[in-house]
Amino acid sequence: MSRRSRRLAALVSVLVALLFAGRWTATLLSDRWWAAALSPAAATFITNWHLLRFALDTAACLVGSAWFIGHLLLVYRAVGTVQVRRNVANLEFREALTPRALLTIVVVAGILLGLLVGVGASRWWREVTMAWQGVTYGLTDPLQSHDLGIYVAQLPIWRAAHGFAVLLILLALSGVVALYMLVGAIRWIDRRPAINHHARAHIGWLLAGLAVALAWGYLLEPYELLAGPADVLPRSTWRASVLASPLLAGVALAAGALSAVWAARPRHALVASAWIVLAAGSLIGHWLLPALLSGSDVPAVASQSVEQLSRVAYGLERLQDQPLDPAGAPTLPPVPSLWNPAALSQAFTGDSSRVVGINPVLLTPDGTRRPAWLILRADSSRRVIVSAVADQRASRAGEPLFFRLGDTLPRPAPSALLDLRADPLVPDARQYRMLSEGGPGVMIGSWPRKLALAWALQAGELLGDVPESTRIDWRLSPRDRLERLVPFAEWSAPTARIMGGELVWLLDGYLASSTFPLTRRAQWQDRRVGAVMAAFLATVHAESGAVRVYLQSGADPLAAMWSRVSQGLVEPASAIPEAVLHSAAYPTDWFRVQAQQLEHSPWKAGMLSGGAGPGGSDRASPQNGWAADTSGPLTVFTYESPGDRLLSAVLIGSQENGRPHLTLVRLDSTATLPIRDILQERWANFPSYDALSDSIREDGGKLDRGPLRVEISPGGPVAYQGYFAQRPAGGTVLAWVSVAAPNRLGAGRSLTEAWSNLLGATVPAPPGSAQSGRLEEARRWLEHADSALRSGDWGEFGRAWSSLRNVLGLPPTGRRF
Repeated sequence: MSRRSRRLAALVSVLVALLFAGRWTATLLSDRWWAAALSPAAATFITNWHLLRFALDTAACLVGSAWFIGHLLLVYRAVGTVQVRRNVANLEFREALTPRALLTIVVVAGILLGLLVGVGASRWWREVTMAWQGVTYGLTDPLQSHDLGIYVAQLPIWRAAHGFAVLLILLALSGVVALYMLVGAIRWIDRRPAINHHARAHIGWLLAGLAVALAWGYLLEPYELLAGPADVLPRSTWRASVLASPLLAGVALAAGALSAVWAARPRHALVASAWIVLAAGSLIGHWLLPALLSGSDVPAVASQSVEQLSRVAYGLERLQDQPLDPAGAPTLPPVPSLWNPAALSQAFTGDSSRVVGINPVLLTPDGTRRPAWLILRADSSRRVIVSAVADQRASRAGEPLFFRLGDTLPRPAPSALLDLRADPLVPDARQYRMLSEGGPGVMIGSWPRKLALAWALQAGELLGDVPESTRIDWRLSPRDRLERLVPFAEWSAPTARIMGGELVWLLDGYLASSTFPLTRRAQWQDRRVGAVMAAFLATVHAESGAVRVYLQSGADPLAAMWSRVSQGLVEPASAIPEAVLHSAAYPTDWFRVQAQQLEHSPWKAGMLSGGAGPGGSDRASPQNGWAADTSGPLTVFTYESPGDRLLSAVLIGSQENGRPHLTLVRLDSTATLPIRDILQERWANFPSYDALSDSIREDGGKLDRGPLRVEISPGGPVAYQGYFAQRPAGGTVLAWVSVAAPNRLGAGRSLTEAWSNLLGATVPAPPGSAQSGRLEEARRWLEHADSALRSGDWGEFGRAWSSLRNVLGLPPTGRRF
């Protein structure tokens, strides 16, 4: 390698290093400025988080580079001369590399290998933090009597460190063997392998290191077994692990000692026999011994211990498991939930806005809680309009009724509850927003600051003519904002709430562990885990972007540890405002995991409705409901008894005094309801349902089925389901409601009419033809015009009056309102 080539390589290396260092520095500074605009605690935590990740990457790269450079230097010492081929003027000749050139190649190759292996160690920052801080549950596992915190907080870093050590040793061993074969230090002579002293000593010590790493892994095996699911750990496997683990670790250490002896003296047969014994012992300990021991079909842990651990792992300690004791006849749901996101997303098809989110909410205009759905729409200018639709009622024509801010009664005319300025925080927000002086975000400031922000955000427009007083804010998605601000938790999708006349997003923060011992594994996100806890509750203000994170009431020791690590970023549960406590719903993702656990022993509640059998419950979706006293929203799952095709239980999640409350209501087979498919099939046999479907299809519309909702009344379970008609011109109406009680069915144009039909008091009014549909349309526009006249909205009155004349077939008046 010529001097010019070496200088060019050094220059390129320096430029690459400066590029990475500059990008990391720009990211650190921009994140610190961004977090400081939110709170000092956030700035401190974000800075420490970046420094920890940088330290892990740097340490792993330095260790890897030193490791590989050292082994390559040992190989370099064994190399006499290395020749490379050259072609000059069609003549081929060999040129020997100089020692300096070889040394440069060795150092550069070692650094590159170290970087390849070490970069990415920052992903272990959670494991390092948990192991450093420690977690104590005060509850031990039933087999080794270790605190559960050993498995949750310590085992992950043991596993990561062991994997990193094995990777380094195997890469070094395979690399030096290949290089020694390349330079002739390992070769075949008279059909027998031969190795020189230098190569043997080098490989022998690497084999000794590999043996020590294997012994480490054998000692970890009992912990790994307990960190797995209890239902796949038979007693024979556990007994075999307890017996074989220390024996195999001893054999591995003996093989390491013999490898070290072989490094000094050429005792080939001795070292080969040691590794053969180790391999054979591993096969016997892992495969043959469990089959020979008794108890292959007996679980290693008693069911009571598994139940206790599962309750701790999935927050089922406060589960109320109770049978339903009906008192009297079933009653009409006091606070029904008639609408759903799919139907409401079609309610504004006449304009060009896009739906950003639809969430259930309790509005309190006069102190009385009113169930509603918040509908967030964004127009082309990214201005967000918030509308509220009453959930427990509809107009006489089946149309949604809207609340305005401060209204106590909903109105049929669509109206805005809030009208937010452009670029508030919404789930699908753009990358960043630029605001005038005095707004939220980071002040752009001088040119060095502009450059750092532009580099970190990849925002070239910041380098243009932008006033220094302009502020820039980024991570405008509430979930993205919390994932960066509180990265140790996994955050739910945001749900919208109205608090103090402002739009506020609520998000639940979860902590999951894949090493929690002896529990049934659950599907969480894209992986299998042994524990999930709803640990945090966060609020994100849509306009200002302000964030507050709270510890959930009754959070586990792992959540308490992260709260301490956050250095004030996570506030205690006692600091949660009353408005947030009353607005928060039961954490949906946690509820789904808990419902999945209740399918199995010891609860055996049944098969989740909407799932695909045991284990398929991750595809089931919970339904929304409201407490009878409108104290808060409910989250509901139903279970089915597959053999009887009846509902077997109802799981209800709610919030009581700021604490998640979970109730499993078991239904008696003599006073329950059929499963969803049977109910829908029976409801479809109503003659009036066929007439309704034909009428809507005749008008060019479409009839969609809403979700089936099940509520528990004092007299037994009650199910109801809405059917929604999509008009050809746009819009959705509640066209039909079906209800069911044990051994009774009913249907009608409203829930009250359907319940009256169930009691046998009335017969559902048969839908008419297309002419009847036009009369319903005329009545709808007449009610709209009357509402606009009462509110003094003459423009809306004129539009409704013109539409009414058009429906009745009258010519336009030519007047303009």
